[in-house]
Amino acid sequence: MALTPWLAAGGQFLASKFEQHDVRSLLPVESETDDLQDHIIILGFGRVGQIIAQLLSERLIPFVALDAGSDRVAAGRALDLPVYFGDSGSREVLHKIGAERACAAAITLDTPGANYRAVWALNKYFPNVKTFVRAHDVDHGVNLEKAGATAVVPETLEPSLQLAAAVLAQAKLPMSEIQETINEFRNRHLSELTELCATSGSSLGYGFSRATSKSKSFTSDDENQTVDGTLAI
Repeated sequence: MALTPWLAAGGQFLASKFEQHDVRSLLPVESETDDLQDHIIILGFGRVGQIIAQLLSERLIPFVALDAGSDRVAAGRALDLPVYFGDSGSREVLHKIGAERACAAAITLDTPGANYRAVWALNKYFPNVKTFVRAHDVDHGVNLEKAGATAVVPETLEPSLQLAAAVLAQAKLPMSEIQETINEFRNRHLSELTELCATSGSSLGYGFSRATSKSKSFTSDDENQTVDGTLAI
């Protein structure tokens, strides 16, 4: 059975179970993660995080996930997945899941502020970790890049393109033409976003064009800093 449907079906039952018990058993413990090296960190175990976990599991790529929802954590644990309960913006919690030894982090939390805070913490305390984060909109993407994100992915782009491809297929367009149309639109859209972010003062751009770089322009020591009106919560 696919991972995400199972979690959706069993989440409510497991949530009610763990609401009646202490969540300490779901917290990260260093002894359970100290053998991890060059692993992937997944921050946020909702739909996107679960899909990433499934893909990594199928490829036998080591990972560890964090979420602040006990139902999601419990559902992941029920499948013997390394999912822990904790604050993704906490230096201590990130240390307990071996962030200093991780190679990358996929950040897909529920709110813009939570995503921003996680990027900020990783960039400040674990700067060697490449951070790939889901942005709710362009302004959010700019702020994430200022906080040090390696690459920002617009959350609505790919689902919209998949829907468009299905409609074009129904219109009897050849598959090769559909693929060409989708690719051209994607490249044009990301190019426009990159230019917009550049004019907004973002040092990296919007997308994967410079994913091997890390922005270091954000140096504040305040973990609750705001950037352009975005509050780190």
